[in-house]
Amino acid sequence: MNDDLTPWGLGPGRTRDDIDLPGSPERCLSRRAVQDADARVWMLEELRPGQFERRERIGRALATLESQGLPVPAYRPGPDGRYTVEADGLHRQLSPYVPGDPLPQPEFVDHARRGQSLGRFLADLRQAGTTIRDFDREPPFILEDYVNELMAAMAPRRPEIHAALLPVLPLLAPLFDAWHDLPAALAQGDFHPLNVIWQDRGAAAVIDWEFMGTRPALFDAANCLGCVGIEDPHALVKGLAPALLTTLKNHGCLDPDSLALLPELILGLRFAWMSEWLRRKDAPMAALELRYMRLLANSLDTLLPAWKKIV
Repeated sequence: MNDDLTPWGLGPGRTRDDIDLPGSPERCLSRRAVQDADARVWMLEELRPGQFERRERIGRALATLESQGLPVPAYRPGPDGRYTVEADGLHRQLSPYVPGDPLPQPEFVDHARRGQSLGRFLADLRQAGTTIRDFDREPPFILEDYVNELMAAMAPRRPEIHAALLPVLPLLAPLFDAWHDLPAALAQGDFHPLNVIWQDRGAAAVIDWEFMGTRPALFDAANCLGCVGIEDPHALVKGLAPALLTTLKNHGCLDPDSLALLPELILGLRFAWMSEWLRRKDAPMAALELRYMRLLANSLDTLLPAWKKIV
């Protein structure tokens, strides 16, 4: 990738191979840390064909969120005001690099302060997202369709996992039936502690917005809680998790209808993580995910009463 930052008015750039960029490198064709002439460090991404228009919508949305004070590394616009810049036949995006502290795993699940910070971010996103219309024309994400497609693909390829997950599907029926009636909001789409740049125990920036869009209001919270629970299932009722839920409640973001189906939403979203482990051919994580999903399935009726005692 050419490191020239001229299209953004920053002059020639210098690659910083000594900087490990956080987040997923698979979200684009390539990316690297680049330093400009004023010693500022940026993340320069080269996009795959087909990513351009949606990345442009994401760029507009992040600019709006940044203007409302949310900690997001918004893309820098090019000379024509677009957030996807074409040069030399390549489409690129540039965003500021935000340094952070390593996330201690699994100790972070006990940190209530992190949960409070995540809850405040989600509450602010809920409010700011009401002004963003960039995703209104996108096809809605329907979890039931996603799960059914995944199970159909899994049946001939991983029949043992398919068979083990079949008993889970009836437990998700209440969530699937209510999906279109649940309160909706703008979601980051892949919200979990490793997609947060931490400084001390506060969220300095939230990254990897490629899956953002309109989702059920507790979609991001459910995904985050699911990632906390896989570290330690008991962590769903202590430390970070109840602090996150309490913060959402204090900000008026924990409506009864959404909360009633939050355990099912956590379980349902784990199918996406199972898909990821299978795609990566990560057998140990797929085995861990299967055990975790079955444990969640057996614990659905205990989570809500436990949360109501805490939140």
